[in-house]
Amino acid sequence: MTDVPSYTANQRLLDPRRLGTTTMLSSTSKYLNHPRLRHWVAVESLRRNGPDMDHYGGPLEIIDIFRELDDVDEINRLFAEARARDSELDAWFEARFLVPHDLQALAELPEGTLGREYQKMLAEQGLQADFLPFESTATDYDYFHRRHSQTHDIEHLVVGYRYDPLGEFALIAARTTNLLKTFGQELGEHISVVSTLLVATGMSRFGCHYPHLLPPLYKALGEGNRIGEQLNTPLFMPRYEDMFEWTVEEVREHLGVVHSPDFEDTMWSLGEYFDAA
Repeated sequence: MTDVPSYTANQRLLDPRRLGTTTMLSSTSKYLNHPRLRHWVAVESLRRNGPDMDHYGGPLEIIDIFRELDDVDEINRLFAEARARDSELDAWFEARFLVPHDLQALAELPEGTLGREYQKMLAEQGLQADFLPFESTATDYDYFHRRHSQTHDIEHLVVGYRYDPLGEFALIAARTTNLLKTFGQELGEHISVVSTLLVATGMSRFGCHYPHLLPPLYKALGEGNRIGEQLNTPLFMPRYEDMFEWTVEEVREHLGVVHSPDFEDTMWSLGEYFDAA
């Protein structure tokens, strides 16, 4: 087969931990071993933002990547354990609550209500409701992500950080802290790794190209973490649709969202960040 002395086909399959060194990229990390994820992390960490690829270009791709990488059976097992410990969580999964969002009806609600502010944010930013690529609710894993695709933008309003780069990072901090508090470390790590990579690559991009935005980024992460700790309920569980006629402040008070004295709504212009070539 080959004139290399003592060579066997099985050597190509040797565990690099036993081999010691290898001429090919190989790792004990399933993340490093995934070529699409390696490419995504490198590009998202080092690129600039421009009209061809703005700040929001990366999330949909990494979500798709993790549909290949996630250990769905293990995550469903851990969800089942969590449900056995928590009757409210069990009821939430059992109900599989989903309801379409009628944006025309929400546009007719009074100013300041959760539903009206949600509709306005989508319209002003040219966003689509329920945009994440999840459709199935067959398993707990499926439903968890399907419901998140409905509530993500509503959570922006509830936490108080709007739809801009700093707002995304603040919401990730609040949601991840809240998930870890709700589910514990093992399950929490499984379902927050995508968010962790979004923050890590985003911080790298800020540091490389927009270092003047690092101080407000750190501030937003800190505020998000504090809010996630103080929430009196898991952020993913409320039926926000039942609160669409409440004022945003009433919803925040109900869920335990309290802003620090120096809180600033982040819906301000980041023109030079978005428009960089």
